[in-house]
Amino acid sequence: MDLKNLTAEERAQLKAQLEEEERQEAIAVQEQKEAYLKMKDDFCVKNFEKLQELSKEMQRIKGEIFADAEALIKMKDELFNVKTDRQSNSFTHESGKFSITLGNRVNEGWDDTCDQGIEKVKEFLKTLAKDDNSAALVETIMRLIAKNNKGVLKASKVLELEKLANKIQAPELLEGIQIIKDSYRPKPTCQFISVAFKDENGNDLVLPLSLSQC
Repeated sequence: MDLKNLTAEERAQLKAQLEEEERQEAIAVQEQKEAYLKMKDDFCVKNFEKLQELSKEMQRIKGEIFADAEALIKMKDELFNVKTDRQSNSFTHESGKFSITLGNRVNEGWDDTCDQGIEKVKEFLKTLAKDDNSAALVETIMRLIAKNNKGVLKASKVLELEKLANKIQAPELLEGIQIIKDSYRPKPTCQFISVAFKDENGNDLVLPLSLSQC
């Protein structure tokens, strides 16, 4: 179509037609947006209620399992004359087909005196002779008292250091380690339950108990 050949009236009609098409398209887009917003809200309401009920049921079952386990742990302590102080307990069926582990997740933490203990250990390192054996020992000890990228000392490394110190029997080193151990302040974060089982083919599997695991 050559617009130059159109009369003024025809051009006006064409312009009006194009504007009306654009208006209708804009209305259609707006209606689609409104439909999406309604569907989004319906989705959120419906599924929030489902997940809220699921959360309540999981909390109820979790409470029952921990209550059952508390009685079992108490009985085990009395029967075997031990005191359970670990952060987790595992119970395996006699058949070995499944086991349940539950306990408390803990973030490692230390009070301010931890740094004093570390300094005490470093003072001990300064007293060592400058030979290959002592250099290797220094490197090992420095690795064990090094904090991670979050600035936290690992309790497992302190236990390794204590074993090493017991072999060396250096009073200053043992004193520093004791200060570090006394500064340990673990922080419980949440209770957990995990279930491991074997399928009909004997494969080891983990029961998904989190929506992110399914």
